[in-house]
Amino acid sequence: MDKKVLRILGIVLLIGIVVAGSSLGYVIGYTRGMSSKQSWRSGDWGKLDEALFAIEQYYLEETEREKIIEGALYGLVGSLDDPYSEYLSIEDLVDMQIQLGNDYQGIGVEVTMENNRVTVVMPFAGSPAQEAGLLPGDQIVEVNGVNIEGLPLTEAVKDIRGEAGTEVTLGIIREGLPSIFQVTIKRATIERSSVEVEMLPDGIGYLVLTQFAESSGKEFAQGIRELKKQGMKGLVLDLRDNPGGYLDVAAEIGRQIVPKGLIVYTEDRNGKRTGEYTSSLRDRGFPMVVLINENSASASEIIAGALKDNNVPVIGATSYGKGTVQSSYELGDGSYVKLTTNKFFTPKGKEIQGNGVTPDYPVPMDMVNRLPNLYFLGTQELGSEALHIYQLQAMLEALGYEVKATGIYDQATADAVAAFQGANKLSPTGKLDRETTDVLNQRWEKYTRDSDAQLQKAVEVLSQLIQGN
Repeated sequence: MDKKVLRILGIVLLIGIVVAGSSLGYVIGYTRGMSSKQSWRSGDWGKLDEALFAIEQYYLEETEREKIIEGALYGLVGSLDDPYSEYLSIEDLVDMQIQLGNDYQGIGVEVTMENNRVTVVMPFAGSPAQEAGLLPGDQIVEVNGVNIEGLPLTEAVKDIRGEAGTEVTLGIIREGLPSIFQVTIKRATIERSSVEVEMLPDGIGYLVLTQFAESSGKEFAQGIRELKKQGMKGLVLDLRDNPGGYLDVAAEIGRQIVPKGLIVYTEDRNGKRTGEYTSSLRDRGFPMVVLINENSASASEIIAGALKDNNVPVIGATSYGKGTVQSSYELGDGSYVKLTTNKFFTPKGKEIQGNGVTPDYPVPMDMVNRLPNLYFLGTQELGSEALHIYQLQAMLEALGYEVKATGIYDQATADAVAAFQGANKLSPTGKLDRETTDVLNQRWEKYTRDSDAQLQKAVEVLSQLIQGN
């Protein structure tokens, strides 16, 4: 019987459950079997057999053979020192197949592995992770008091997932905070759309694509239709912080906007071309530009690279540089070994792996501009300590108030809150109440939009293209 092989892209786990592309970026695709000629000679297993025998015969405690073998498999693939190759148990596989759906249970955050630490790419809007104050760049080093540094990504996040209504305590390292910060998050059912659209002035359509999930192709098409109905003259496609997803979905979206020809092709370790994805689109019907940043990865880079090779301007920062494809080989019990097997290239042959997509218009962006709206978690008074207080302080500092981000609601924070309240016709109590939070978020939305230099440049470039048509 042929053994299945899953074709995989992406860098992230969507902890939700979401192991999906960060957060997960896992991608499912083609099938291939392993012949018996590829199996090891029996003698190659000598030391492993001897070690297993010794453990079962002499180890002080009772052992479970299945658990020992699972551990050996994790170690076997881990020895490759490749963050994208790993052993997937049956439990891992079930999680992976759930992950790129739009509904799941968990804390709602995209993560990747950086320097052997689970690192937050982006919390989802409205998720428990965002409410708790998790921010891009946060490093999760403990789960319920257990250190997870150095573990494979899927293994490290197992205990972060869980049923809605249950709680998990994370140990967070954040730049600027002196020690590990503990935060308890209540898991919930996460509903997430991949596409958000908005009509900007002068006929400019704005479409944000957050991931390449199962339904993203249809959502993308619907978003384009909505913008066209509103009189769209040109499109800004925002792929910033998009960690990737299904390769087939990337191709599906590519066929809607990439001109006739190659979208992407793959090569194996010998440089042999192993796959091609093409478009038959003759006329997109509108000019467009693309926004990317350092967290745009995998499938996002396929789309950005294909469009750039077809003279669509790319604006922002050089993308992540995740240009490999993983194939997962089914083992006898239904578990899988996921291995990096191919690299992908843009239509003009540019290698993404380690290089990323370079923007035509490089525009830096301050990290503070990526802070989401602040969630109200009860009135904050002097001495309170929480991650979302750190966010409050960062927002107030960006808005021009004298306060430093420490995560502690100190007197300087109370004074800054009182000053903000006074400037916005609120009672200057110095306490962060719901009304103050709502007004702060209104000011923050305007500030981030007005100071989004990358989006402003995209609108400027697209306006010139529209005028030239």
